[in-house]
Amino acid sequence: MAKEMKKYTVELLKISIVGEDYYIFDFKIPNGISFIEGQYGVFMHDNKEIEGRKVRALSIASSNDENILKIATQIGANPSDFKKKMLDLHIGDKMIFNGPMGSFILKQGFHNVFIAGGIGITPIRGILKQIDNMKIKEESVLIYSERRNVYPFKEEFDNMDFLDRYYKNNIENTKAAIDKALQKYANKAFYYVSGSPGFINGIKAQLIDKGIDDKHIKYDRFTGY
Repeated sequence: MAKEMKKYTVELLKISIVGEDYYIFDFKIPNGISFIEGQYGVFMHDNKEIEGRKVRALSIASSNDENILKIATQIGANPSDFKKKMLDLHIGDKMIFNGPMGSFILKQGFHNVFIAGGIGITPIRGILKQIDNMKIKEESVLIYSERRNVYPFKEEFDNMDFLDRYYKNNIENTKAAIDKALQKYANKAFYYVSGSPGFINGIKAQLIDKGIDDKHIKYDRFTGY
């Protein structure tokens, strides 16, 4: 029998904008919630009529030490009605959170190579905060690809002394940075790939072609909504 998701009401504390269309939402952490960094939840609006799909899976960007529930998403010029309603939220408004769930979580005892495409950085941010808080000794590398050179959470990453950071703006230089990490770590690392399905498929092919065991690769697919 499938485990039933827990349902929580979460209250908006803050909205931040990075660049033109990356939005970060901070919610008050609900009592009784227990999540592992890198997991996600299914969100829905509270008592609002929504045209089209009424729920969205959104990754948790916060760590357990922060006392907030942080998510981030890209909202373009022609958003779905669900995202339009997110833009209409005001401080104190509420959403429904179902979860948490997912296995995009840290595998301890290995080096860590994080590969993010665009807003796929969201769950990785939470895991990096976890690594920082726990003072994990294994090496960590972040390869962050964003074609417009807009990198949410960049200032935070730049202040993480344990983290080797590579900010890239196209698939060629992204794959070149990945090749360097592969040469160094091979299967001594776990690879965490997060982004659009196309981005993940391309990176997965590169990793498998270079001999990385599929069991050493974790994925978080952002399908777009």
